[in-house]
Order: sequence, then structure tokens, then C-alpha cells
Amino acid sequence: MAELLEAARRADQRVIVPTVVLAEVMTGADRDAAVWHVVKRLPLVDLPPRTAARAGALRQAAVRRRKKRDLTVDAMIAAVAVERAPAVVVTADPDDFELLLEGHDVTVLPL
Repeated sequence: MAELLEAARRADQRVIVPTVVLAEVMTGADRDAAVWHVVKRLPLVDLPPRTAARAGALRQAAVRRRKKRDLTVDAMIAAVAVERAPAVVVTADPDDFELLLEGHDVTVLPL
């Protein structure tokens, strides 16, 4: 992750973290300290109602194309990326994000 953040900085790319990501990565365990170490240096973005509605539409479109597990949180992250396109999403779930972001100007990079 550090290499990706450094590459983004060198390319003068803005890195943001939707706050819902914290729900995905935080565990309440000691390892959360490492997450906070990274997150505190990056801007966090809350989901306004319009973005939440877009997330619902992305999730539903993904379900119509291919039945998947609950993609609600991933759809929220994808909606933030769509609204800032062209954008890049770095994720441990590239298949889910490729499904959600099909047809949008967002690149998915596996973590």
C-alpha cells in the first residue's frame, strides 16, 4: 500500500478514502493502529444522499448482471469513485469492483 500511495503522490494524484472503508478494514484489534496511521494522513469522504443513491443503483445493476453476495459497502465505495472519475480503486476485491464499475471511467487495481 505504501508503494501505491507514493506512486500517487509522485503522479500528483489525489488519494481519498470513503469513510465506509473504515467499516470494512477496522476490526477492533491492535492492527487498527496501522490503519489509523495511514488513514490519518488522507482525506476522508462521507457519503451524501446523492452518492448513496448512486451506490444503490450500482449495486442493483451488478445484481442484474451476475448474482453476487451483498455488495452494498463496495457499491458505496464505487459510487464515490464514479463521481470523481476518471479514478482508480485499489482493493482486495477486484472482481466485485469490476462488476460494480463496468462501463464507468474507473480503473480497478488489486491490492
